[in-house]
Amino acid sequence: MKKILKVILIMALLFCLYLIYNHFTYNFHYTNGEKDGNIVTSPNGGYSAQVYYQNYGGAAGGVNTYVNVIFHLEDEIERTVYFSDAKGRVQLNWFGDELLSVTNYDEYGDRSIELVVGKEIYDEHGGACHTYKIKKNYVCYSKDNAKNGNQK
Repeated sequence: MKKILKVILIMALLFCLYLIYNHFTYNFHYTNGEKDGNIVTSPNGGYSAQVYYQNYGGAAGGVNTYVNVIFHLEDEIERTVYFSDAKGRVQLNWFGDELLSVTNYDEYGDRSIELVVGKEIYDEHGGACHTYKIKKNYVCYSKDNAKNGNQK
C-alpha cells in the first residue's frame, strides 16, 4: 500500500512540475501550416508578415490561421503574433511601420485586430495570455479580452 501511495504522490508531483514548467516556458510560435503565398512587408522594410493555414479535425474539422512576422532588423527572427480560427480569407495590411492589421471575419464571427508588432499578440482562445512568459513580454488579446472591445 505504501508503494502505491508513493507512486501516486510522485506522479502528482511530476504533473505539477510539468504545469509549472509549461506556465513559465510557453512559446507562442506556430510553424506547421500551409503558407498563403502573399508576404506583406512593412513600409520601412523592418518586418514581413505571412499568413499560414492549418487544417484540423478531418472532414468535420476546420481551419486555424496564424500570422508570423519576420523581424528583419533582429537577425530574421520569426515570431507568431496572431492565432485564430479562420473565418474567411485572412488579409494583412500595414498601417505604419509597426502597426499590422489582420482582417479575419465572416457572417458568423469577426477576429480582426490591429497589433503593434513586437508588443501585442492575439490568441483567439486566450491560452497564451495566461502564461508568465507572454504576460511579461506582450499585451495579449483574445476573443474574450478584445482590444478596445472591437471583437465579437
